[in-house]
Amino acid sequence: LGGLWYISIYKSKADWTNNIYQSLAGTSQTLAQRVDDWTSMNLRLLDQTADLPSIKSMDSSVQNPVLETITNNYEWIYLAFTIEPDGQNVGRSDGNPVKFYGDRDYFKQVINGGELGQQVLLGKTSGKPALILSRPIQKERPFPEGVLAIAMALEDLSATVTRTVIGDTGYAILVDGQNRLLAHGKGDIANNLQDMSDHPVLKHTDSLDSDSFVFQYEGRKIVGHKFETKLGWQLIVQQDYDEAFASAELARVQALMLLGATLVIVILIAFLLARRLSMPILNLTAIAEQISKGDLKAEIRETSRSDEIGALARAIERMGMSLRMAFDRLRKKS
Repeated sequence: LGGLWYISIYKSKADWTNNIYQSLAGTSQTLAQRVDDWTSMNLRLLDQTADLPSIKSMDSSVQNPVLETITNNYEWIYLAFTIEPDGQNVGRSDGNPVKFYGDRDYFKQVINGGELGQQVLLGKTSGKPALILSRPIQKERPFPEGVLAIAMALEDLSATVTRTVIGDTGYAILVDGQNRLLAHGKGDIANNLQDMSDHPVLKHTDSLDSDSFVFQYEGRKIVGHKFETKLGWQLIVQQDYDEAFASAELARVQALMLLGATLVIVILIAFLLARRLSMPILNLTAIAEQISKGDLKAEIRETSRSDEIGALARAIERMGMSLRMAFDRLRKKS
């Protein structure tokens, strides 16, 4: 019985583990799709805006109203701006003095022929960690006439992209291709660029499965899963192990309690049955001992039973009667 219960509990734990893994994998995939939809929306915004004649003009007086419209309608974008091929800022949505952006990777990626520029950095305007996305501004010639970019604070990005609830302790983390923090489900965005390379889920280079999704992180045990977005970012979903397996642990404890109760009942029944069987036998043994010593008047109460013990009692009773009759004959002869 204990063996059967152990197998049942083990199988239940394995099923719970697989279900938790599948849930994490599904959540990470769903959130990654949300990130892809969000980035696609921003890239479409850039493409549509970069194709406007006012933006192609590379004239700040006609560009600025369009750029201001972007920041007014997209709350996570704090700055929209354009850059000349030499790296000099042209139009800005915030009305601040122009700056030089020729040293930025997102500018170099596009001006050197790339279709998309992206970079996590400390914003020159905000002074805070920001994500910059950029697209080329092209007229008729194949090379860019300039660069259109939008800047998003990572704090706002966290609220927009990774807004999700996974129990009480679960949340999502988004990192770029260099494992720098883009968004944090708990809003833990520092005022510097955060390298997340030491996160155990990111360090696990092999594909995660139901046998390898439990890790130690920041002094506690977690379950985690990651999924790569179309831009090469990694979306991590994690939750405290104790919370994830709380239902499984409760089921295990309840199963063990039921097993314990079952064993107590079985032992009690076995004890009562043993007494029911052993007491008559012990009584008959004592009577047989008395008869062997010549006491033929012992009362045998078990003769009314219909089982084997009753048959034994009746046999002992007949034996006692036979001995009394034999003794009576011997006394008469003497």
